[in-house]
Parts: sequence; C-alpha cells; structure tokens
Amino acid sequence: MQKFKQSTLTFLFILISIPILNAQVKDCSCKTDLEFLNQKIEQTPSYKVNKENYKLEYAKTKKSIENLNSGYDCFLQLNKLMLSLNDRHCNLYGINKGLDEESKKDTSKFEEFKVSNLYNVYPRPEINLDSLKKSLKQKATASIEGVYYRKGYLTLGVYKTINSNDYRAIILESEMDVWEVGEVIYTLVPYGNNYLLAVGGSLYSKRMISYGERIENGVFLTMQFQKDNSKANNSISLYPESTYLRKEISPETTYLKIGSFNSWNPTLSEAYKFYKSLEGTLTKNNLILDLRDNGGGGDRNSKGLYKILKKYIKKNNVYVLVNHRTASNAEQFVYKLNDFGNCTILGNRTSGTATYEKVNSNYNLPCENYIVVLTSKKHIKYLKLESMGLEPDIKLAVENDWMIQVQNYIERNN
Repeated sequence: MQKFKQSTLTFLFILISIPILNAQVKDCSCKTDLEFLNQKIEQTPSYKVNKENYKLEYAKTKKSIENLNSGYDCFLQLNKLMLSLNDRHCNLYGINKGLDEESKKDTSKFEEFKVSNLYNVYPRPEINLDSLKKSLKQKATASIEGVYYRKGYLTLGVYKTINSNDYRAIILESEMDVWEVGEVIYTLVPYGNNYLLAVGGSLYSKRMISYGERIENGVFLTMQFQKDNSKANNSISLYPESTYLRKEISPETTYLKIGSFNSWNPTLSEAYKFYKSLEGTLTKNNLILDLRDNGGGGDRNSKGLYKILKKYIKKNNVYVLVNHRTASNAEQFVYKLNDFGNCTILGNRTSGTATYEKVNSNYNLPCENYIVVLTSKKHIKYLKLESMGLEPDIKLAVENDWMIQVQNYIERNN
C-alpha cells in the first residue's frame, strides 16, 4: 500500500511538472532572447573593448523590450543593442530562411508561406501612401528621405520616424511575389560615419536580416535603390561572371579584378592559380586593382596577392578601386597596401568592417526565431576603420564611368 501511494505521488508530481517545464520552454518573450544574447556577447573581444558603452545600451534595451514578444520589434531592438559593440562582423538573422526560388514555383507552398508568421511579421503602418509619396518626391537628392526605385523589384519611400533618429523604408510599389505594398522592408538605424544598419527582410526570400548600408547622393550603395533611376550606378563591380580577371587596357596599364579573398575552396584554389599567373608578368608601369564588391575572406587568400604587389609597387604605380561593399579582409589589404607611396585609392568609402573576425561562433536564441553570429578574434591595428571605413584619396562620381575616371587620372599624373 505504501509503495502504491509513493508511485501515485510520483506520477502526480510528473504530471504537474510537465506543464511547468513546457511553460518554461515556451517563454518566448524578447527578454528571454536578450538575456541569452547578453551572455554570449560578454564573451566576445568587442565587448571587452566597448564594455561601458554596451552596458549602458543593455540597460536601456532591457527596459524597452519589457513587454515585447519574439518578433520584428524584438529583432530591431536586439540589432540596435549590438551596434554598441562597434563590431560590424556581429550579426543577427532570422532562423527561418524564408521562401527559396524553387518553392516560389509551387503554388501550394507559396500560399502556405503567405499565411506564415514570417510573411506577416513586418510592420504595416497606417499611413496614406499617396500623400507620403507626393511629400517624399519633394526631398533633395542629398536627403536620406525620398522615393527610391529599383526596376523589376520595388519602389521605396524612406521617411524619418517620429521621436527617433531611425528611418523607415516602406514599399510604395512592388514587382516581387514576396513583398506587398504598405510593408516596411527596412528600418534604417544611423551609426558611425554616416552608415545605416538596415534591419528588415531579404529582398528575395523575406528572411529577417540586418546589413550595413549607406545612402549617398540618392543611391543605396548596397542594395542599389536610386532616386533617379535613369542614372547609371558605376560604383558596382564590373564583370560579375568573373571572380578573378586580368585585362591589358593600354600599353602602359594592366587591369586586375579581385572579387573575393574567400579562403575556402573552390575560390581559394582559383585564387592561387590566378596569382601564380601574375608572377613575373606584371611588367607595365600602372596597375588598376579593382576591389569593388570584394567582401573579404582571409589572409590565406590575400597574402598571395600581397606578396606579388609588395614587390611590384616599389617601382610601379598601383591604383586601387574600392566601394562601400569593399569589406573585412579586403579593407585590411588596402590599408596595408596604402603604406606604399605609389598606391592611390579611388572610389568611395569602404564598408568599415575590418577589426574583428568570426570563427564558428553561431548561436540559436532560445525562442528559435533568431540566430546570432559573433566574433572571436580582434585585429587591433584596424580598430580605427571599424564603423568609419577607409576614405579614398580620390573620390569618384557614381554617375560617371569609374574606369574612364581612373584612366583619366592616370594620364594626368604620369
């Protein structure tokens, strides 16, 4: 009898414990994600550098997310908190990767996606879009606010939010399956040297993302929306089909495109083969090194090119083309090359993502909506580039052909 009572009590205890445990597991408040994220951030090198600033922002964030669940607003607040680390390699994404291209062709899968949480997570402010568009069209080209176009994709209205320094990019017209008119695709959060953290959704899949943006003279330098769609954007890389390319563009000038410093195969083996072909063959006085849209990689790749150019630049001229999407190891590469007197940097300011490095530090947050990518290594010599970027010696106009501009510069200075 005693044994029966004991087993009955044990059974009841288990029954009572199950809902309690489930309640703990299902606590998907933003606070739960914040506390987990904070624990991981405190282990990063950027936390040690920016500890005081981060602690202040953490206290503010803790207060502001008190009543939030895990959703878009929480995603925005956590991204804002991470800005205080001044570490552009730290990123927060949605775990749900959204709708891939194959699924878009399947009507049933697409209809299923349209009723999902991810499809409907983005803000839809109650605002008269016609009046907004009319007002934003009056904004000056230099203003962040305005109407931006990208043919075949979206028309965006960017406006400043009330009681905040943030901007919202709301969809005024859509030619895309996954995005609807009236949705906010990005919240643009100013930081650093006129950079913007775009917190929103992937243009193609609607996955929750954040990325570094800059708007200059009416152009989104990363996502390529423009106020004046009739003007060319010459800041983007040439020859998109080629990662590595060489052209002899005049009797005195060689052109090299280096599209990536990715340190993994097959890109790494392609790089080694390309660099090998350069050995002893760079004989002209001028070299145009095109690093536009080179998002970096690692020294395992870039040191091969640096070794060749270090020897070449002692007797010849190197003209480096950079843009807003020249980032990470590519910024480090340009910074080192710039120590030589015969190096001239042309283009526009780089990404400002040069100091930290990430090595397998990815964590799913408890509510299973977000994944955070954190850094684990610091390169202190590049700290002054973080969120500041590398300014070119010669700034090139986006609306004019950059190759013509750099060749004209070479002719004038030789």
